[in-house]
Amino acid sequence: MRTPTFDLPAWKETIDCMRADGGNTVLLWMGGAFPSKKFPITWKYNAGHINVQKNFARKLIDYAHEQKIKVILCVTPFAYDGVNQYPLEHLELKATQRHGEPANFWGMHSWGFNLCPAKEESQQFMLDYAREMIFEFYPNADGVLIESSDYAICYCDNCREKYYENEFRFVRTFSDELWKAKPGAMIVVFPHYFSGQKVPGFNVPAAKLPFDARWTLVFTPHSAHLDRALLKQATNSIAWDDAPTLGTPDKIRRAAQHAKKAGINGFVPSLEAFTFVPRRGEGGVTGTENRPLKPFGFEWLPDGAMPFNELLVRANRIAYREFSRNPDLGDGDFKNILARELLNHADAVDDLLFLQESWFFERTWYLASPLTRPASLTGEQREKYRARVARIREIEQRWRDREPQMHRVAKFITDRWEGIER
Repeated sequence: MRTPTFDLPAWKETIDCMRADGGNTVLLWMGGAFPSKKFPITWKYNAGHINVQKNFARKLIDYAHEQKIKVILCVTPFAYDGVNQYPLEHLELKATQRHGEPANFWGMHSWGFNLCPAKEESQQFMLDYAREMIFEFYPNADGVLIESSDYAICYCDNCREKYYENEFRFVRTFSDELWKAKPGAMIVVFPHYFSGQKVPGFNVPAAKLPFDARWTLVFTPHSAHLDRALLKQATNSIAWDDAPTLGTPDKIRRAAQHAKKAGINGFVPSLEAFTFVPRRGEGGVTGTENRPLKPFGFEWLPDGAMPFNELLVRANRIAYREFSRNPDLGDGDFKNILARELLNHADAVDDLLFLQESWFFERTWYLASPLTRPASLTGEQREKYRARVARIREIEQRWRDREPQMHRVAKFITDRWEGIER
């Protein structure tokens, strides 16, 4: 939903990358990214999205199946992409904040209001929107992920302590309908409906409702902590982590080790590339140009280009592949694999990992490391990065004629530091 510039060929290339990495399942967020006929307000903000214009996702799902990859469509009930646009036309459905104020106008790309799930109109909207997505637009999908919101819930008198019971009404009804139509469908849900534990960030308890073993559970480090008792009831489970998007191979290894130790049998961390036009100030983006974000901050990429074969992302992709197979793979063995698959010279691998770490150092979902944008930093902030830039300058000189991909990255950074005053 946040890559409006990717057309079908770019998405097919993405599926090819996943297959090359040994993946067998993709979680594809579709809220706000398909041209709903019943609720055009859900995609009006995203009208330039190529799938909204051409509706090619059914062909993409067929292509993924040819590559032996399952496609799980994702939506957040009562919040987030597309869904949070509905209250723009139905203000009476807005949720209530903790101290009684109406819901904040908020979002990432899709700016709107979260809904109150206690209201029947909200329930009906969510059911009709999800039905349209899975039954009318993409019946060839293998299932759905229903993402419980991690940024806001409703605290009205009918929600508050009962928010997750209200949200669960939609989850239960829609699950039953999908399993009736497709008995083998994968339906991924969060533990907030079953655990009874306090939900991170919201100061309310999760519900304690009966768990259906057909559901697949998903756990995240920031919003849905591991529940070992509940995990034992599930046939399948997923560990999510942001490491491939925001972190390093070592962070990916730690996430894989955590999943293995917990007994979780699916490891599906995010690899998200934002290519939308942000609002001024959104995510720290201060530019006024009406231009889309470059995925991972790779400014050299043409608009619409698929970024997952770029050197620094490939390092994380290989880490995901190898640590999924063996979370305890040693540093030496991992470096040998990187050198063999990505480099012309084995002795460049430590410099590659340093470049990757530097590009991802303190990066956000929107932007590469501040190190890549020195002109926007204060003198004091620049001092924090100068030692790192000095080594990158050495890397740029050392591999200028021998490792062209590394050289391009290093030169991109050092060029931006030329002439920068202390």
